[in-house]
Amino acid sequence: MLELKLGWQSLRNNKQLYLPFTLATSLLIGVFYIFQAIINNDSLAKIPTASAINSIMQVALVFTSLIIVVFMFYINNIVAKQRNKELGLYSMLGMTKANLFFLVLGVDVCLFGFSLVLGLLIGLSFIKFVLLAFVKLLDLKLVHLTVFSGQALLLMVAFFLAIFMALLLVDLAKLSQVRPVELWNATKKGECLPKNSWFTKLLGLAGVATLIGGYYLSVITKPNASVITTFFLAIILVVIGTYALFTSASIFFLNLLKQNKNYYYKRNHFITVSGMLYRMKQNGVGLASICLLCTASIVALVATSSLMAGKDNQIKQSAPLDVSITSKKITPATYKKAQELAAKYKVTLINKKSQRISHLALANIEAGKLKISQDANTANYEVLTLPLADYNRVEGTNYHLKNNELLVYATDKKVKLKQLQIKGKNYRVRMLSEYKYRLGDVATLTGLYLIAPDAKSAQSLLNIPLNETYSFDLKGTDQAKKNYSQAASQQLRGRNSENFVTTKVEVSEIMNQFYGGMLFVGLMLSVTMLLTTGMIIYYKQVSEGYADRARFKTMQQVGLSLAETKQAINSQVLMVFMFPIVVAAIHLCFALPALASVLKLFSMYDLKLLLIVAVTMLAILIIIYLLIYSLTTKVYRRIVNAD
Repeated sequence: MLELKLGWQSLRNNKQLYLPFTLATSLLIGVFYIFQAIINNDSLAKIPTASAINSIMQVALVFTSLIIVVFMFYINNIVAKQRNKELGLYSMLGMTKANLFFLVLGVDVCLFGFSLVLGLLIGLSFIKFVLLAFVKLLDLKLVHLTVFSGQALLLMVAFFLAIFMALLLVDLAKLSQVRPVELWNATKKGECLPKNSWFTKLLGLAGVATLIGGYYLSVITKPNASVITTFFLAIILVVIGTYALFTSASIFFLNLLKQNKNYYYKRNHFITVSGMLYRMKQNGVGLASICLLCTASIVALVATSSLMAGKDNQIKQSAPLDVSITSKKITPATYKKAQELAAKYKVTLINKKSQRISHLALANIEAGKLKISQDANTANYEVLTLPLADYNRVEGTNYHLKNNELLVYATDKKVKLKQLQIKGKNYRVRMLSEYKYRLGDVATLTGLYLIAPDAKSAQSLLNIPLNETYSFDLKGTDQAKKNYSQAASQQLRGRNSENFVTTKVEVSEIMNQFYGGMLFVGLMLSVTMLLTTGMIIYYKQVSEGYADRARFKTMQQVGLSLAETKQAINSQVLMVFMFPIVVAAIHLCFALPALASVLKLFSMYDLKLLLIVAVTMLAILIIIYLLIYSLTTKVYRRIVNAD
């Protein structure tokens, strides 16, 4: 009973430590529950992109779970360190280790119980709004998402119970290995002064080299099937380089400042540099974590926001007309059926287009030679061919070609060709600036449309037969056009599915759901990472404050004024916490080329749009970061009694 009373008293007396921990854990529990409730919702299985969205949500949940585990162990270590002084006092007053075990058990059980109940309340309170946003982003009409999920609740309780059990075991294991006096002095014990050794310099150089390697891979990535693998390799190198850089380069930099006597032997600089040097190992890891979390959150937001912003452009590219039918041979029965459906659903077929075009082939262009590739990981182009007469008819142009000439349209405007060798024959190339009604299978890589003088030469270019296409727009009410499109996608395919039918309604629905799901996941992950970042900064300030309190008290007793104390604190905190956001901005700049290549896989080519989104999101992140910095600095000053 005494242990429970002391545990409850400890929770009340250390609200500055336990309350933020409980609130942050509760918010993470709420986020975890929301993810699980959406994943376990059976209604999502009815939508066309259910499997893709579920896979994205599963990956996001795994990533969120890893963030939660690392965050809770990191923060628990700081909380336990501050709690040890209290435990040391109880031990010296006669409490046995068994009593201390029960005290720690009571505190952890209370924290788990409070966090779980509050987290569930947060999850159930906000899930309705989150689900409304989810339905809106995915443009879902007939899907009913339930607010309460028993399966999600059980998984949430099991996951966080496992984490709290692990934290409790760690706390008890540490408690069993130390003496009372060590507990009492734990919060006063600082880190050893890191030396500017050869190992530190070597680690710093390795960090710089690894970071440059990651930047290099990001910059040179090309929009092919291996871009995602390359991007992840670049991310791993940047993560390793960032930790090494912050841990070693910060020590090296501070030692340089210390050696500069004109800088170091000034009151504010002396306090700042000497204080940071004694805890730089811990600072380096913490600052690197803050930097990487900021980078990850901004990259996730930029990528998903860019995809969502470029969605309409991709819909237009994938379905330039309302209905498109592709077949080896479009029969009169297909034309007749299309007209019958128009009469049935009260729409008019307008802007009719027909052309012949090949299936795509993967290819590379090396030294002016077009080479067919069977490897999707190394190919740079998706090539299609069509006759000149079909292009002129569809686009309303009047081009003429000789036998050794080709018209070429590239979906990437940077592609400029003057000569092209195909199967040993040289062709003069005239680049086209527009192909409004292009059709075909282009979906990921740069599309290259080769327009030959006639149908025979178009087919022989790559030895791929030409398909016939019939496309048109619909005139009528929105509901009538939707009804027609839904019927056409089923009834115009033919008995043996000899026709491939694409409708703008279906394409829009799929892209709204897919990109809406991506944006939703990006927002949820960013909120989780920013919440984690804010709490890491907060507890870092708390930890630093308790460690610095005695030092600042001593300096005030020997003449340091309150104003000078505040100035020194601001200088130290500013120096420490501005590094991560500056480096995160640099990471983002080098990540943009790789992001652009990844986005090209989704046919999002608007570089200007990507830059606008990146600058906007970075500005928002900096504002949030500065707000967190301002709030946590006040906490630090209160702890060292500088306010």
